[in-house]
Amino acid sequence: MEFLRFSAPDPDALAIGIEETRAKFAAARLAGDMLATVEHAADLGSMLTTARRESEALELMQTLLAEAEAQAAHEPAGWFFNAYATALQYCDRRDEANGVFANALALCRRNGWARLQSFVLQHWGRGLVEQQRFDEAQACFMEALDLRIQLNDPRQASTRRALEALAELRARRA
Repeated sequence: MEFLRFSAPDPDALAIGIEETRAKFAAARLAGDMLATVEHAADLGSMLTTARRESEALELMQTLLAEAEAQAAHEPAGWFFNAYATALQYCDRRDEANGVFANALALCRRNGWARLQSFVLQHWGRGLVEQQRFDEAQACFMEALDLRIQLNDPRQASTRRALEALAELRARRA
């Protein structure tokens, strides 16, 4: 089950974005800029996962785990771990994904990265639905919605849709 998985509205633009980000990643790596490398790996991993190429995203990101850990005080590392956890989730490695989501959430809370925290909660919530852990998923979605309301983030609509879909799923299972 892929609960409300995001699909790119423009696959051609996504493909172009992947290639542009791959070039930025390569340039940052060549320059030895560890933070930029982690940042571009996060973006590339996320885009590859959106393109249903999560195995490729996982392979790339696994080679950079130590670099991401070394940059944990910087927000791009939080985005990296969110993208890595999402790739793990869609590669059916949900137990590992849960641990990485928990780590990303802890980083967000410790550093005050509220916008990123809402993303981690939203992504983790979808993964928890896929594991039929509905109470935990609802708690994630509710916290994400609260943050998105505080931030006046337009993505609160997608969180509301996730809560509605979860309620419908629970009603069908009852």
